[in-house]
Amino acid sequence: MKALLFGSIGTIIETSEIQRQSFNKAFKDAGLNWYWNIATYCDLLKEPGGKKRIKNYSNNSLNQNTIDLIHSKKEEYFEEHLTDSIQPREGVRDIIEICIQNKVKVGFITTTSVKNINSIKNVLKNTLDFSNFDIITSIEDITFPKPNSEVYSFALKKLSLDPSDVYAIEDTKANQSAALELGITCFLHPGEYAIVKPDDNPNYNIKENINSLILAGK
Repeated sequence: MKALLFGSIGTIIETSEIQRQSFNKAFKDAGLNWYWNIATYCDLLKEPGGKKRIKNYSNNSLNQNTIDLIHSKKEEYFEEHLTDSIQPREGVRDIIEICIQNKVKVGFITTTSVKNINSIKNVLKNTLDFSNFDIITSIEDITFPKPNSEVYSFALKKLSLDPSDVYAIEDTKANQSAALELGITCFLHPGEYAIVKPDDNPNYNIKENINSLILAGK
């Protein structure tokens, strides 16, 4: 293993409930009689991309400008709701430290906005050193967001690595497919609101698995 790539925000920090609440407040501001309860939001998470979820939920009845405004407002609420009590997901800091000790590069391969990334960096500034990441991507680096594999192609090129050199971690099946499509071995480490089945092979012991791979020299 020459690099370990954390995928979406959800592989670093659990924010699904904050995201859901932020969407609902943005809908209210936009004058929409929409409310995403937990079950609805879990179902919507099958497809990545906040703007895409809004568009699909509206049955294409909203124009792009309205969707952009709603999403922008949602990001504002998201930033407001993040507090210093939020911690990285269990094992994240240990995994990064294991990689550093073994000279394995670390990436944060997300297609979210720079604003969201900066919000995450700010809330975790006392618990996670983002300078340890060799690459951090955003929606500005690519044309097509996940589940398109473009962002992983971009990361491989920047790191000068082949898919066989890399392992990835993703939080939903759709995001996982973006890595698998390129031949990158990708663990599914689902978040609290991700819908998974036993056949999806969710990995709940990600730290132990990554540690074992590195020690085995794979």
